[in-house]
Amino acid sequence: RRARLDYAPQSTLISQDGVSKRTFMNVTQEGKSAVDDLREQKLLNGLKLSSEDFQPITAYQCSLKGLEFVQQIPIRLKKDVDGFIYAPKPFQDKLLLVQLRREYDEEEEKEAQHFYLVADGGFEKMSTVTEIEDVSYVASPYLPLHVRRSEKPMTSNAHRAGEAASGESNIKDDLSEAIHLAHVNLLVGEWIAFGSNQIVALNERLGAMDRCQGGLFTSKIDSDPTATQFKVPTGLTQVGILDYDLINCINFEAEINYPEAEGIVQVENFGMHLNVDGTIMYGMKIEAIMERKADDISLDMLSRLLVDVQKDSSQIINDLLSAYQRSLLEMIFNGDESNRCKYNMVIAEAIDPKLNGEEYMDRGDNENELKQVIGDIQSAHNIGADDVLILGRDGMLFAGPNSRRHEPLLLFYLSLLVRDMFIRVFFVRTFVLDDLLKTIRRLIMEHESDPNNISKVRTMLNSASRDIILLQEILSYLGESLEGMEVPERPEDEAGGTLYKVLNMANMRRDVVVRVNDLKKLVSGAQHELQNLSSMTDVINTKQLEDVFKSVEANTKFLVDASGANERSSASLQVMQVMLAGMFSFDIIDRISGGTLGLSTPWWVEQWINEPIVARYPFLWFAINIVWLFLFSFILLRVMRWMSDLSTGFLTLRVKVNAKINVDKMELFLSDKNIEVTESMEEPHISIKKVTWQEKDWALWAGGAPPKIELALDTQYGFLLSVVFHLDKKKSELNEEGLMRILTATLAEHGILADYTPPTTLYSAPMPKDQEIPS
Repeated sequence: RRARLDYAPQSTLISQDGVSKRTFMNVTQEGKSAVDDLREQKLLNGLKLSSEDFQPITAYQCSLKGLEFVQQIPIRLKKDVDGFIYAPKPFQDKLLLVQLRREYDEEEEKEAQHFYLVADGGFEKMSTVTEIEDVSYVASPYLPLHVRRSEKPMTSNAHRAGEAASGESNIKDDLSEAIHLAHVNLLVGEWIAFGSNQIVALNERLGAMDRCQGGLFTSKIDSDPTATQFKVPTGLTQVGILDYDLINCINFEAEINYPEAEGIVQVENFGMHLNVDGTIMYGMKIEAIMERKADDISLDMLSRLLVDVQKDSSQIINDLLSAYQRSLLEMIFNGDESNRCKYNMVIAEAIDPKLNGEEYMDRGDNENELKQVIGDIQSAHNIGADDVLILGRDGMLFAGPNSRRHEPLLLFYLSLLVRDMFIRVFFVRTFVLDDLLKTIRRLIMEHESDPNNISKVRTMLNSASRDIILLQEILSYLGESLEGMEVPERPEDEAGGTLYKVLNMANMRRDVVVRVNDLKKLVSGAQHELQNLSSMTDVINTKQLEDVFKSVEANTKFLVDASGANERSSASLQVMQVMLAGMFSFDIIDRISGGTLGLSTPWWVEQWINEPIVARYPFLWFAINIVWLFLFSFILLRVMRWMSDLSTGFLTLRVKVNAKINVDKMELFLSDKNIEVTESMEEPHISIKKVTWQEKDWALWAGGAPPKIELALDTQYGFLLSVVFHLDKKKSELNEEGLMRILTATLAEHGILADYTPPTTLYSAPMPKDQEIPS
């Protein structure tokens, strides 16, 4: 604006961090033309390169000749330039840098892109380059008769044209206008994969066959159809059916009711044509823009109106497409489908000034204004004595009193161009897919250097497989849509013949078919590469599984050896226990009788043992000692067996639950327990927690011994995964069903568990030591 250059909004691809997204920016065609002039004079060097996601980029550098020219620029002009490349006071010596930030817009409820001007020292200001100026306008729905199936009249808002003049605009600068159009009809086209079933479903959804056709529409899903209320955001689309063919097409009017800025008046009605071959047209007849009536529409104003048409048409069709079609668009446009570019066809009954076609390509005001609407000019032609055709990269302008007569040829050309635009996006998407496959191959080759590589490879393989499937389906839709396209016959009149020759539709259709076949080869190659990568991943998985098996085998062998050694040592231990028991039994006799301990012998031992037994009967005392040995050892072994039996008779019950829980209430419930063991496992997207405690309430557990409980919880997603009970069956009459019933009832009482029914299988057979119940 400091340079006082005219500007207009333009859809622009912006790349950051390997992701390109479209946004509307205020672009000056005069400034771009000036840059092109400098390049032609060799004052600037242009470097062609591509972004990480393969979008074309042009970088500029001042050439040596340009540096010499800069030395000749007056100081006054240099100061003007310094005024907008340096920060304001007190940072006037700091060069301004541009940063792109993608931020969530709460009002729009989506991500928005904004440029910031920053400088060292803390200066920061958001640029207004992405703030698109709104204008007030009135438009009526429009569709060419060539696509209609009936003569039902369309709504006319001509009587409301005065409302645009009473409305406001937020245009900040004065616009320099070079070209004006009269009685403008807009056709905005795009291609979306459609089939006969989608057309039938859309006809049914719009109520084309109902008594009351059309209505308000939204893409919001009613998750509770039996409820008595349904909330939707402000701004809906009113649809009125014009005519339809059950499996081929549907034509309808769409009235836009989206909220606008205060003071802005926009009466926005579309005519929409959806064809089974995927061609979609949004038609609009301009009744007035601001104070300009239909016979005096400036291209500057029209460029701002087209921004609304581009944005609102995406939102309208999004409400009408199926979830499957939306997934196709999301994949092909890398999540930026709401900002996808469409083809603009402008048909006007008159153009002022009326010049020869070549004169509009003057590299000056005329060409710059045309670029604001239809992009870079490719060619301009005279069609007969009164009409002119101007072809651009993003659209075309056909102006003249006979423009409506050539609509059939123009519509066929439009259907080819929208396919061409879609194929361009598709082709770039194959590069993104190819880059993904290369990344997968690199991760596979380096899988041993990073343990996370295999999980990344699996995720990427799933994504690549889904993309290839959707790309193949889109190609099948594209191929089918081209099979039924027949090039119209050449008109007999001179003007029609000239237009037919200029558009060259037969060659263009052939080129589109060739490009589709080429895309099929690219996708087929990507599919073969995916299969190869899947095989390589299977080999790695097999090797890892083999390593696990070898590790399990080694561990099992170690356990078997340890078990054998334990069994052998157990037998030796039992012998040692008997020997120690015998020694202990002899020590008891020696302690009582004195024996070899050097103690005085009690009188009762002399009287009742030594004199009547030891002194009179040889070896009898020895025999008594041996009997005492066996008796003592027998009693000791029985006591040890009894103590061992106390550790048996326990029930271990494992139940897989996988039920949704309230994590906060579960944490509150566990805070009252005396937790013995807590184990946690944290991985990407996984948070598993295991807690173990001993129940204390005998009354709760049917008067028997309370069990020890172990819970496995998914704290990230709120699920109870499994439960393990340890119960002493000798002290409790509860069975498996009773354990789960009591636990689930307790959890439900605390508001933790809902919508879960425990297993109801009754066990009449003797309880095994370790029982698992599947959920």
